Amino acid sequence: MFHASITVEVGNGLRSFFWIGRWIQGHSVTLLAAGLINNGWVMDITGALTVQVITDYLRIWDLIKQQALNYKTQDRIIWKWTPDGQFTVASAYRAFYIGQHAIPGAKILKKTKAPGPCKFFLWLVLHDRCWTASRRKRHGLQDDDTCTISHLLVGCPFALEVWYKLLRRWNQQRLTPGPNNHQDFADWWSDSRKQLQQESRKAFDSMVALVSLTIWNERNSRVFKRLCASADELVDLVLDETQLWTLAGHTHLRPLLPLAAALPSPEDRTLGRTNSLF
Repeated sequence: MFHASITVEVGNGLRSFFWIGRWIQGHSVTLLAAGLINNGWVMDITGALTVQVITDYLRIWDLIKQQALNYKTQDRIIWKWTPDGQFTVASAYRAFYIGQHAIPGAKILKKTKAPGPCKFFLWLVLHDRCWTASRRKRHGLQDDDTCTISHLLVGCPFALEVWYKLLRRWNQQRLTPGPNNHQDFADWWSDSRKQLQQESRKAFDSMVALVSLTIWNERNSRVFKRLCASADELVDLVLDETQLWTLAGHTHLRPLLPLAAALPSPEDRTLGRTNSLF
């Protein structure tokens, strides 16, 4: 990575590496003459030589003749990823990601406030790494691929019922995925949060993380344990977990809690602990 990112402007030649330095019109001897990279090519010019070796030798000969050293000037290392040729950590970091495509929803996930398991699960969702029917078919494990992770989370009737009942408690039932929704999970998440006020998006993102993992766990429970919960039971489970998250410091989730489950203030909790000592 480093050698591919620099070129050398030759001055006195003291800072340039003959074989690997990119001092010949932005290229190195190693790249231009692959047949001469054993560091002993001058001594090896004896006996029968291949056409490639002779060609490389003559090519390097011509290129070296064009180089003129200036003993009063230091060699200059030029970094190709910045306009001024100066190295910066930021430019090196960006260079590592050249050619990669952005993952939809990744920036939202990065800012989402949620425990590690929830964020890791969403990372798997966004990268399509969950073992649903579609992925099992790609690996030759089954023939049917009708169930994708997006369908499981925001497309199947059971998931839609869970989303509706939870979003209705927050007066945001309009964000419920449609009954014939074929939208990708990341697209639905991104489009839905744009319909909310800025101050409400943090709570919505956390709720998406919690509900998605809860639906996935319910799917696993049905597949591997033959245990089924109703949509109402899943809603209660999400609300209970939301209350625990709020107690753990995720206070932005407080508006999602039902009034009956309103959390006590810090003073009330302190008083409760004091009274429990007697």
